[in-house]
Amino acid sequence: MYYAHSREGLEKSEWQCLKDHLANTGNLAAELGSDAGISELARTAALLHDIGKYSLAFQRKLEGAHLRVDHSTAGTQEALKLFQQNDVQKWLAIMLAYCIAGHHSGLPDYGSQIDVETDGTLQARQKKIPEDYSAYKSELDPSKLALPERLAIRPIKDRTGFSVAFLTRMLYSTLVDADFLETETYMNSGAKPRGDYTSIESLCQTFNQFLRRYDDPENAINQKRTETLKACVAKSSEKPGFFTLTVPTGGGKTFASMAFALNHAVAHGLKRIIYVIPFTSIIEQNAAVFKKCLGEENVLEHHSNFDWEQKRRAEEETPDDHTNTALGKLKLAAENWDIPIVVTTNVQFFESLFANRSSRCRKLHNLAKSVIIFDEAQMLPREYMQPCLYAVRELVKNYGASAVFCTATQPSLKRFLPDEPQFTELAPDPQALFDFYRRVQVKNKGKLPDAQLLEQMNAQPQALCIVNTRKHAKGLFDGLVGEGRFHLSTLMCPAHRKETIATIRERLKDGLPCRVVSTQIMEAGIDIDFPVGYRSIAGLDSIIQAAGRVNREKRNASGDIYVFEPESAFVKRTPTYIQQGTEVARSILREFGDDPISIEAINAYFETLYGIQGKQAFDAKGILPCFDKGTGELNFDFKAVAEKFKLIDNNTVAVLIPYNEEANKLLQGVRYSPFPASFSRKLQVYTVNIYEQEFQALQSKGVIEMYADTYAVLNDMRYYHPETGLRIPESGGGEAIFFDG
Repeated sequence: MYYAHSREGLEKSEWQCLKDHLANTGNLAAELGSDAGISELARTAALLHDIGKYSLAFQRKLEGAHLRVDHSTAGTQEALKLFQQNDVQKWLAIMLAYCIAGHHSGLPDYGSQIDVETDGTLQARQKKIPEDYSAYKSELDPSKLALPERLAIRPIKDRTGFSVAFLTRMLYSTLVDADFLETETYMNSGAKPRGDYTSIESLCQTFNQFLRRYDDPENAINQKRTETLKACVAKSSEKPGFFTLTVPTGGGKTFASMAFALNHAVAHGLKRIIYVIPFTSIIEQNAAVFKKCLGEENVLEHHSNFDWEQKRRAEEETPDDHTNTALGKLKLAAENWDIPIVVTTNVQFFESLFANRSSRCRKLHNLAKSVIIFDEAQMLPREYMQPCLYAVRELVKNYGASAVFCTATQPSLKRFLPDEPQFTELAPDPQALFDFYRRVQVKNKGKLPDAQLLEQMNAQPQALCIVNTRKHAKGLFDGLVGEGRFHLSTLMCPAHRKETIATIRERLKDGLPCRVVSTQIMEAGIDIDFPVGYRSIAGLDSIIQAAGRVNREKRNASGDIYVFEPESAFVKRTPTYIQQGTEVARSILREFGDDPISIEAINAYFETLYGIQGKQAFDAKGILPCFDKGTGELNFDFKAVAEKFKLIDNNTVAVLIPYNEEANKLLQGVRYSPFPASFSRKLQVYTVNIYEQEFQALQSKGVIEMYADTYAVLNDMRYYHPETGLRIPESGGGEAIFFDG
C-alpha cells in the first residue's frame, strides 16, 4: 500500500492512500477545468503530479524519516516520456511537465541544455535522476491517460507562444487548486466550508430588485443615471466579448456596470463578476455598495488593505454563527476566488495573471466564463499595457469571459489588442452624456506661483487642489490658513487617509470650511464634491478626473477647475511619463480651448499620447518576448516574468506606522509571535511605501527599528505628522508618486 498523506494522531491504516489522492484530484481537476475547456488535460496532469510519492524514500518520509524527497520530477519526466506520438502531444506533454514540475515550487523557466540539475529549470528537471517510482504502474495504468487531440484555443497571430503559455497557466491553476482542495479535505477530515454561495441568477434578481428604487427619479441627474442603467441592462444580451462603458464622472457607472455584468452573466451562463479597481483608496466604497445590495457573504473584497481580523472582531460584537462561518468562507474564497463577486485591484489581478507561484495562480481558472469589469480603465498600467491586454484577450477569446472597460476618459485600447476586436459601447450616447453632465468649466490659468495659488485657495471656503508630487502637496498645505485645511498623499498610511477623507466628506456636507491639497490619489473614483478645484498641469485624463471632484452633484449651475503651470520651489522635476502626458494635454487645451471635456478631445489626447510613446513603452519590461523566442519550442520564462511583472516599484521599502492603539497592539504581537509574517495583511493599513534613499535618510536619524527581522517600524512618532504623514529628512531625495494596490 502506498500513501499520499499522513495525519498526526491517526494510525497508518487511516492515512490517505496515494491512488485515492490521485483519483480524487483528477476528478476535481477535471471539474475545475471544465469552464476553461481543459478537463481532459487537467485530469491527466492531476493523475501524474504525485507519482513520485510511489518511491520507497517518500513512504519512509511519511513514516517519520528525516529525508528530503523530490516527488515532482517523476511526473514531469513521465509526462515527457508518455506523450510523443505527434507534435500536438509533444506540446501538451511539455505543458504538463511545466505544471507538474512547479506544483509546489512554482512554474519554472524552460532553461537551456547546459543547465545542471540544481538550476530549477525544466531542462534541469529532465537531467535529475528521481527515486524509483515505477511502482505507480501497479495502481495507475499509463495507457488510460488521455490527452485532447488538439489545442482548443485560437492563438494570437505571431504570438502563439503567449497563447500556449497562457493555456499552461490555466492548466497549472486547475492542477494546484485541485491539489490544495483535495489535500485540505483529507487533512481536515472533510471539506472546509467553501462554495455554496447564492447563485448568479438569484444575485441578479436581488440586484435588479434593488435598482427598482431608482425607477422614478425625481431630478434630472438621477433620471439620466437611470437611463444609462437601463441601457446597460438592455445590452446585456449581447454575446460575450469586449465592451466599453464611457460615462462622465458622477454618471452612475458603478451601478450601471454591475447591472450589465449580472444580467449578461445570467444571459450567457457566466459564473462570476470580477470588479477590478486601480486604487485600494477607493475599493472599499465600491465593495461596500455591492455588499449592501447583494449581501456581504457573496462579495469578496480582495486587496492588501482588507483586515480580516478587524472584521472578525467587529462581527463578534454581535455573535452569529452563520456570520462567522460566512467570514471564514470569504477568507477561503480569497485563495481561489470561488465566489460570485470579487472586488480587487489592478495589482492583485494582473500580477496574478503573470505570477508563477501556486498561491497566486490557483485562482486563474476561475476567471474563465466570468465578466471582468475594469473600473477607471485609463489607469491600466501603461508600462505593461501590451501584456495586460494580451492576457485579457486570452480570457475573452479562449475562455468565454467578457471584459468591460469603464471610465469617463476612455483610452484607445484597441491598438494594443491583437486581431483588433470589436468593442461594444454600453452607454446610449457618450457625447450626449458628456453634454448633459457638463457641470465644470476648465479654465487654463497659465503660470501660477504658489503664493497666488494659496491666496486664491485661502479666499475660498471650500476648495480642492491636486498636484503631481508629494513635496508640492506638503509645501502648499503648509501655506493654507484657518480651520478646515487637509492634506492627502501616500506619505499617510491608508488608515490615516481613510479617516481624513471621511472628515472631508462630513465638512463638505455640513458646509464647513474645507480646503484640501492632494496628490492624484484623490482623482479617480473618490465620491466627493467640491465647489471649485485647481489642477497642476498633467495629462488630460488626470485633468478630467480632477474635474470629476468638482460640482459633482450639480449643486451649482457650473463649477470651475483651474489648470495651472506651477511656479514653485517644491517642484524640481516631474516624472517622465507625466511630462509626456502634460505636453500632449497642452496641445489639446490649445486646440479645444476651455472645452476639453469631450469624446473628441479625449480620443485626440490618447491617440497622440500613444503615438509618441512607441510600442516598446507599453511592454517596458519585455514580458512578451519571454514567451515567443522564435525557436518554435515552448521555451517559456515563467519564473523570470513573475520577477519582472511588478506594478509597484520594487525599489521601495514599507515602513510601518504605530498610528493608533490597534497598530501598536499588532506590532506588539509581531514582537512575540513565532510567526511574524502572519501579521502582514493586518498591518497593510498602517504601511507607508517610500524610496530606498528616503528609507536610508530615516535610518540615519535612528528612527527605524526592525521587528522580528521582518518589519521596518517607525519608532519615533515625531517623524509622523498627524496631518501630513511620514516626514522624510531633507537628505531623503526625490519626488515621488505612488499608486497603491
